[in-house]
Amino acid sequence: METDDIKKLLTEIRDSQRALEGEYRRMAGESLSMQREALELQKRAVETQSKAVEEQARSVKMQAQFGRLYRIALVVTAVLVAISVAWIIGLRT
Repeated sequence: METDDIKKLLTEIRDSQRALEGEYRRMAGESLSMQREALELQKRAVETQSKAVEEQARSVKMQAQFGRLYRIALVVTAVLVAISVAWIIGLRT
């Protein structure tokens, strides 16, 4: 009778180990799937950040160009005002 109890106990242990192994494999597969998904999300985030950085660089470049254009317009306006003032003063004399 003792041998039958030992066999039964060993069978239960084996079955429990198989069930545990199956659960472990399922969880490992889920974990791997989640890690792959997270990696894909990170890749997309990096792509989005790269595009944002490129867009910011383009925006800074445009701001610099507008700044130069503004300074040129300011100088031209100052020259025109100076010429107008000189012309008005020349008319009075």
